[in-house]
Amino acid sequence: MQKQRLIGLVVTALVAFLIAVIVSHGTVSVWIGMVCWVVLYWLWNWGNGKSTARPFWLTVLRRIIILVAGAIALIVLMAPVMMIRDLRHSETQVSTERNKVRIGMTISDVLPVIHGDVGIRAHAVLPDNFDDEKLVHYADLVRKGDGTFLCTCGTEKEFENLTESQAAELMRQKMSDGYEWRWRYTFLTNTPRHYSFTVTFGRDGRVKDITDVWGWD
Repeated sequence: MQKQRLIGLVVTALVAFLIAVIVSHGTVSVWIGMVCWVVLYWLWNWGNGKSTARPFWLTVLRRIIILVAGAIALIVLMAPVMMIRDLRHSETQVSTERNKVRIGMTISDVLPVIHGDVGIRAHAVLPDNFDDEKLVHYADLVRKGDGTFLCTCGTEKEFENLTESQAAELMRQKMSDGYEWRWRYTFLTNTPRHYSFTVTFGRDGRVKDITDVWGWD
């Protein structure tokens, strides 16, 4: 009996660890693992003592079937909970980055403070009848892990690697056109949902407005 309990503890612990990794997207969530371990161990021992005439192989098969069914049920039940948790966590992270921007900050102030897997789609607020075919009043920046930026600019959509200072200088040149500019920050997360906010610069090149964070698919 003690040996069977030890085997049950080890087997259910391993399965619980696997579930925790699956629903946590490659990491290990301790609380998920503990909950799964308790539930699986209870299922492993469920029905013990009800029948003493059952063959050993049938007992083992029954426990394996119950364990697999329980593991699948736990994954199905916990996946939505983890998705909601991840969405809230991602929104909180983006809100933290958004709150770093302050009214009155300049281009050089804003560009280095926002971190993460983020892209910036910047454009001037042009009159309705203005046709910017050459995309002079547009820039698409992606912040890389090393702090540099990948820029897609111009009608040819050529890629250009820029340092932080070069990116700031590029945006200063573009934003000297006399128009207001909007920088839309978009963050990629571990969920299917993206999160964005927009920073509006006035004609003087300083931040005049910051929107709230919103999510979209």
